[in-house]
Amino acid sequence: MTQPEIAAPLPAPARSRAQRPLPLRVLRTVGRFARRKPLGFVGALMVAFFVVLAVFAPLIAPHDPEQTHLRDRLIGPSSDYWLGTDQVGHDVLSRLIFGARLSLTIGVASILVASAAATVIAVVSAYSGGWVDNVIQRFVDAWIALPNLVILITFLGIVRRTDANMILAMVLAFAFLYTATATRVIRSAVIEIRDRPFVEAADAAGASPIRIMANHVLPNIFPLILITATVAVPGAILAEASLSFLGFGPAGEPSWGQMLSVDGREFFRTQPGLAVYPGLCIAFTVFGFNMFGDALRDVLDPRLRGSRH
Repeated sequence: MTQPEIAAPLPAPARSRAQRPLPLRVLRTVGRFARRKPLGFVGALMVAFFVVLAVFAPLIAPHDPEQTHLRDRLIGPSSDYWLGTDQVGHDVLSRLIFGARLSLTIGVASILVASAAATVIAVVSAYSGGWVDNVIQRFVDAWIALPNLVILITFLGIVRRTDANMILAMVLAFAFLYTATATRVIRSAVIEIRDRPFVEAADAAGASPIRIMANHVLPNIFPLILITATVAVPGAILAEASLSFLGFGPAGEPSWGQMLSVDGREFFRTQPGLAVYPGLCIAFTVFGFNMFGDALRDVLDPRLRGSRH
């Protein structure tokens, strides 16, 4: 009588990925992303760098950004002030670090609010269809046609005369203007998902519309929501810098746009860094988000996963 053969152990690649430690899986994912999308990986590093500056600004900044040193006005880089000082002796490096907190807070928060609102409107509109979709989309058409810059300047000009929080006002204003555009993008994806067999099967099984939207539609459009939000953040950061440059930003808060407007224009010849450093921060932040967003789109979009570009 022959002895039963002992099954050979499975090779290492065939083992479940869930058995690998979480840090190893994260490193493998990051390494794969860096090999496939090197520019996107560089953009992700830029984004991570500015996020760290924003989160840990009080620990990283060498000086209080509001502290003045009148004896050290408009001096160049030194051991005490690595990037020099402005016309009242503020440390430029400290104000740049805290400016990252303001720009990222307004940019990310406004896009998060807009994405949440756009998702609700788009899912309800596209899944309902019929006259509900028509009414909502005609409202969205009028919403998109609004002049963005005029609305922003008018709204923030009114808010400045009150005791309201300007940062919160800018977040709500940017979110209001971006919601309409994001609604159109998300709605097109919902229409495609709505006609899939698994959605029809859930409807035939008696699932409620709310359950279908929550369990079947939202998980399938989440990658698109993430991509559109990541790509939209640079636009919000540029809008905040532009409005701060025009004098509609939060008063008393370090802002890259305000540094360009007040210090950069008036004292550019005396201290060129007052205009160069904030401009570079804005450029690198926008570039990083754009490169990371494009790479994220290529990775998460099933139609682009086979592309090497």
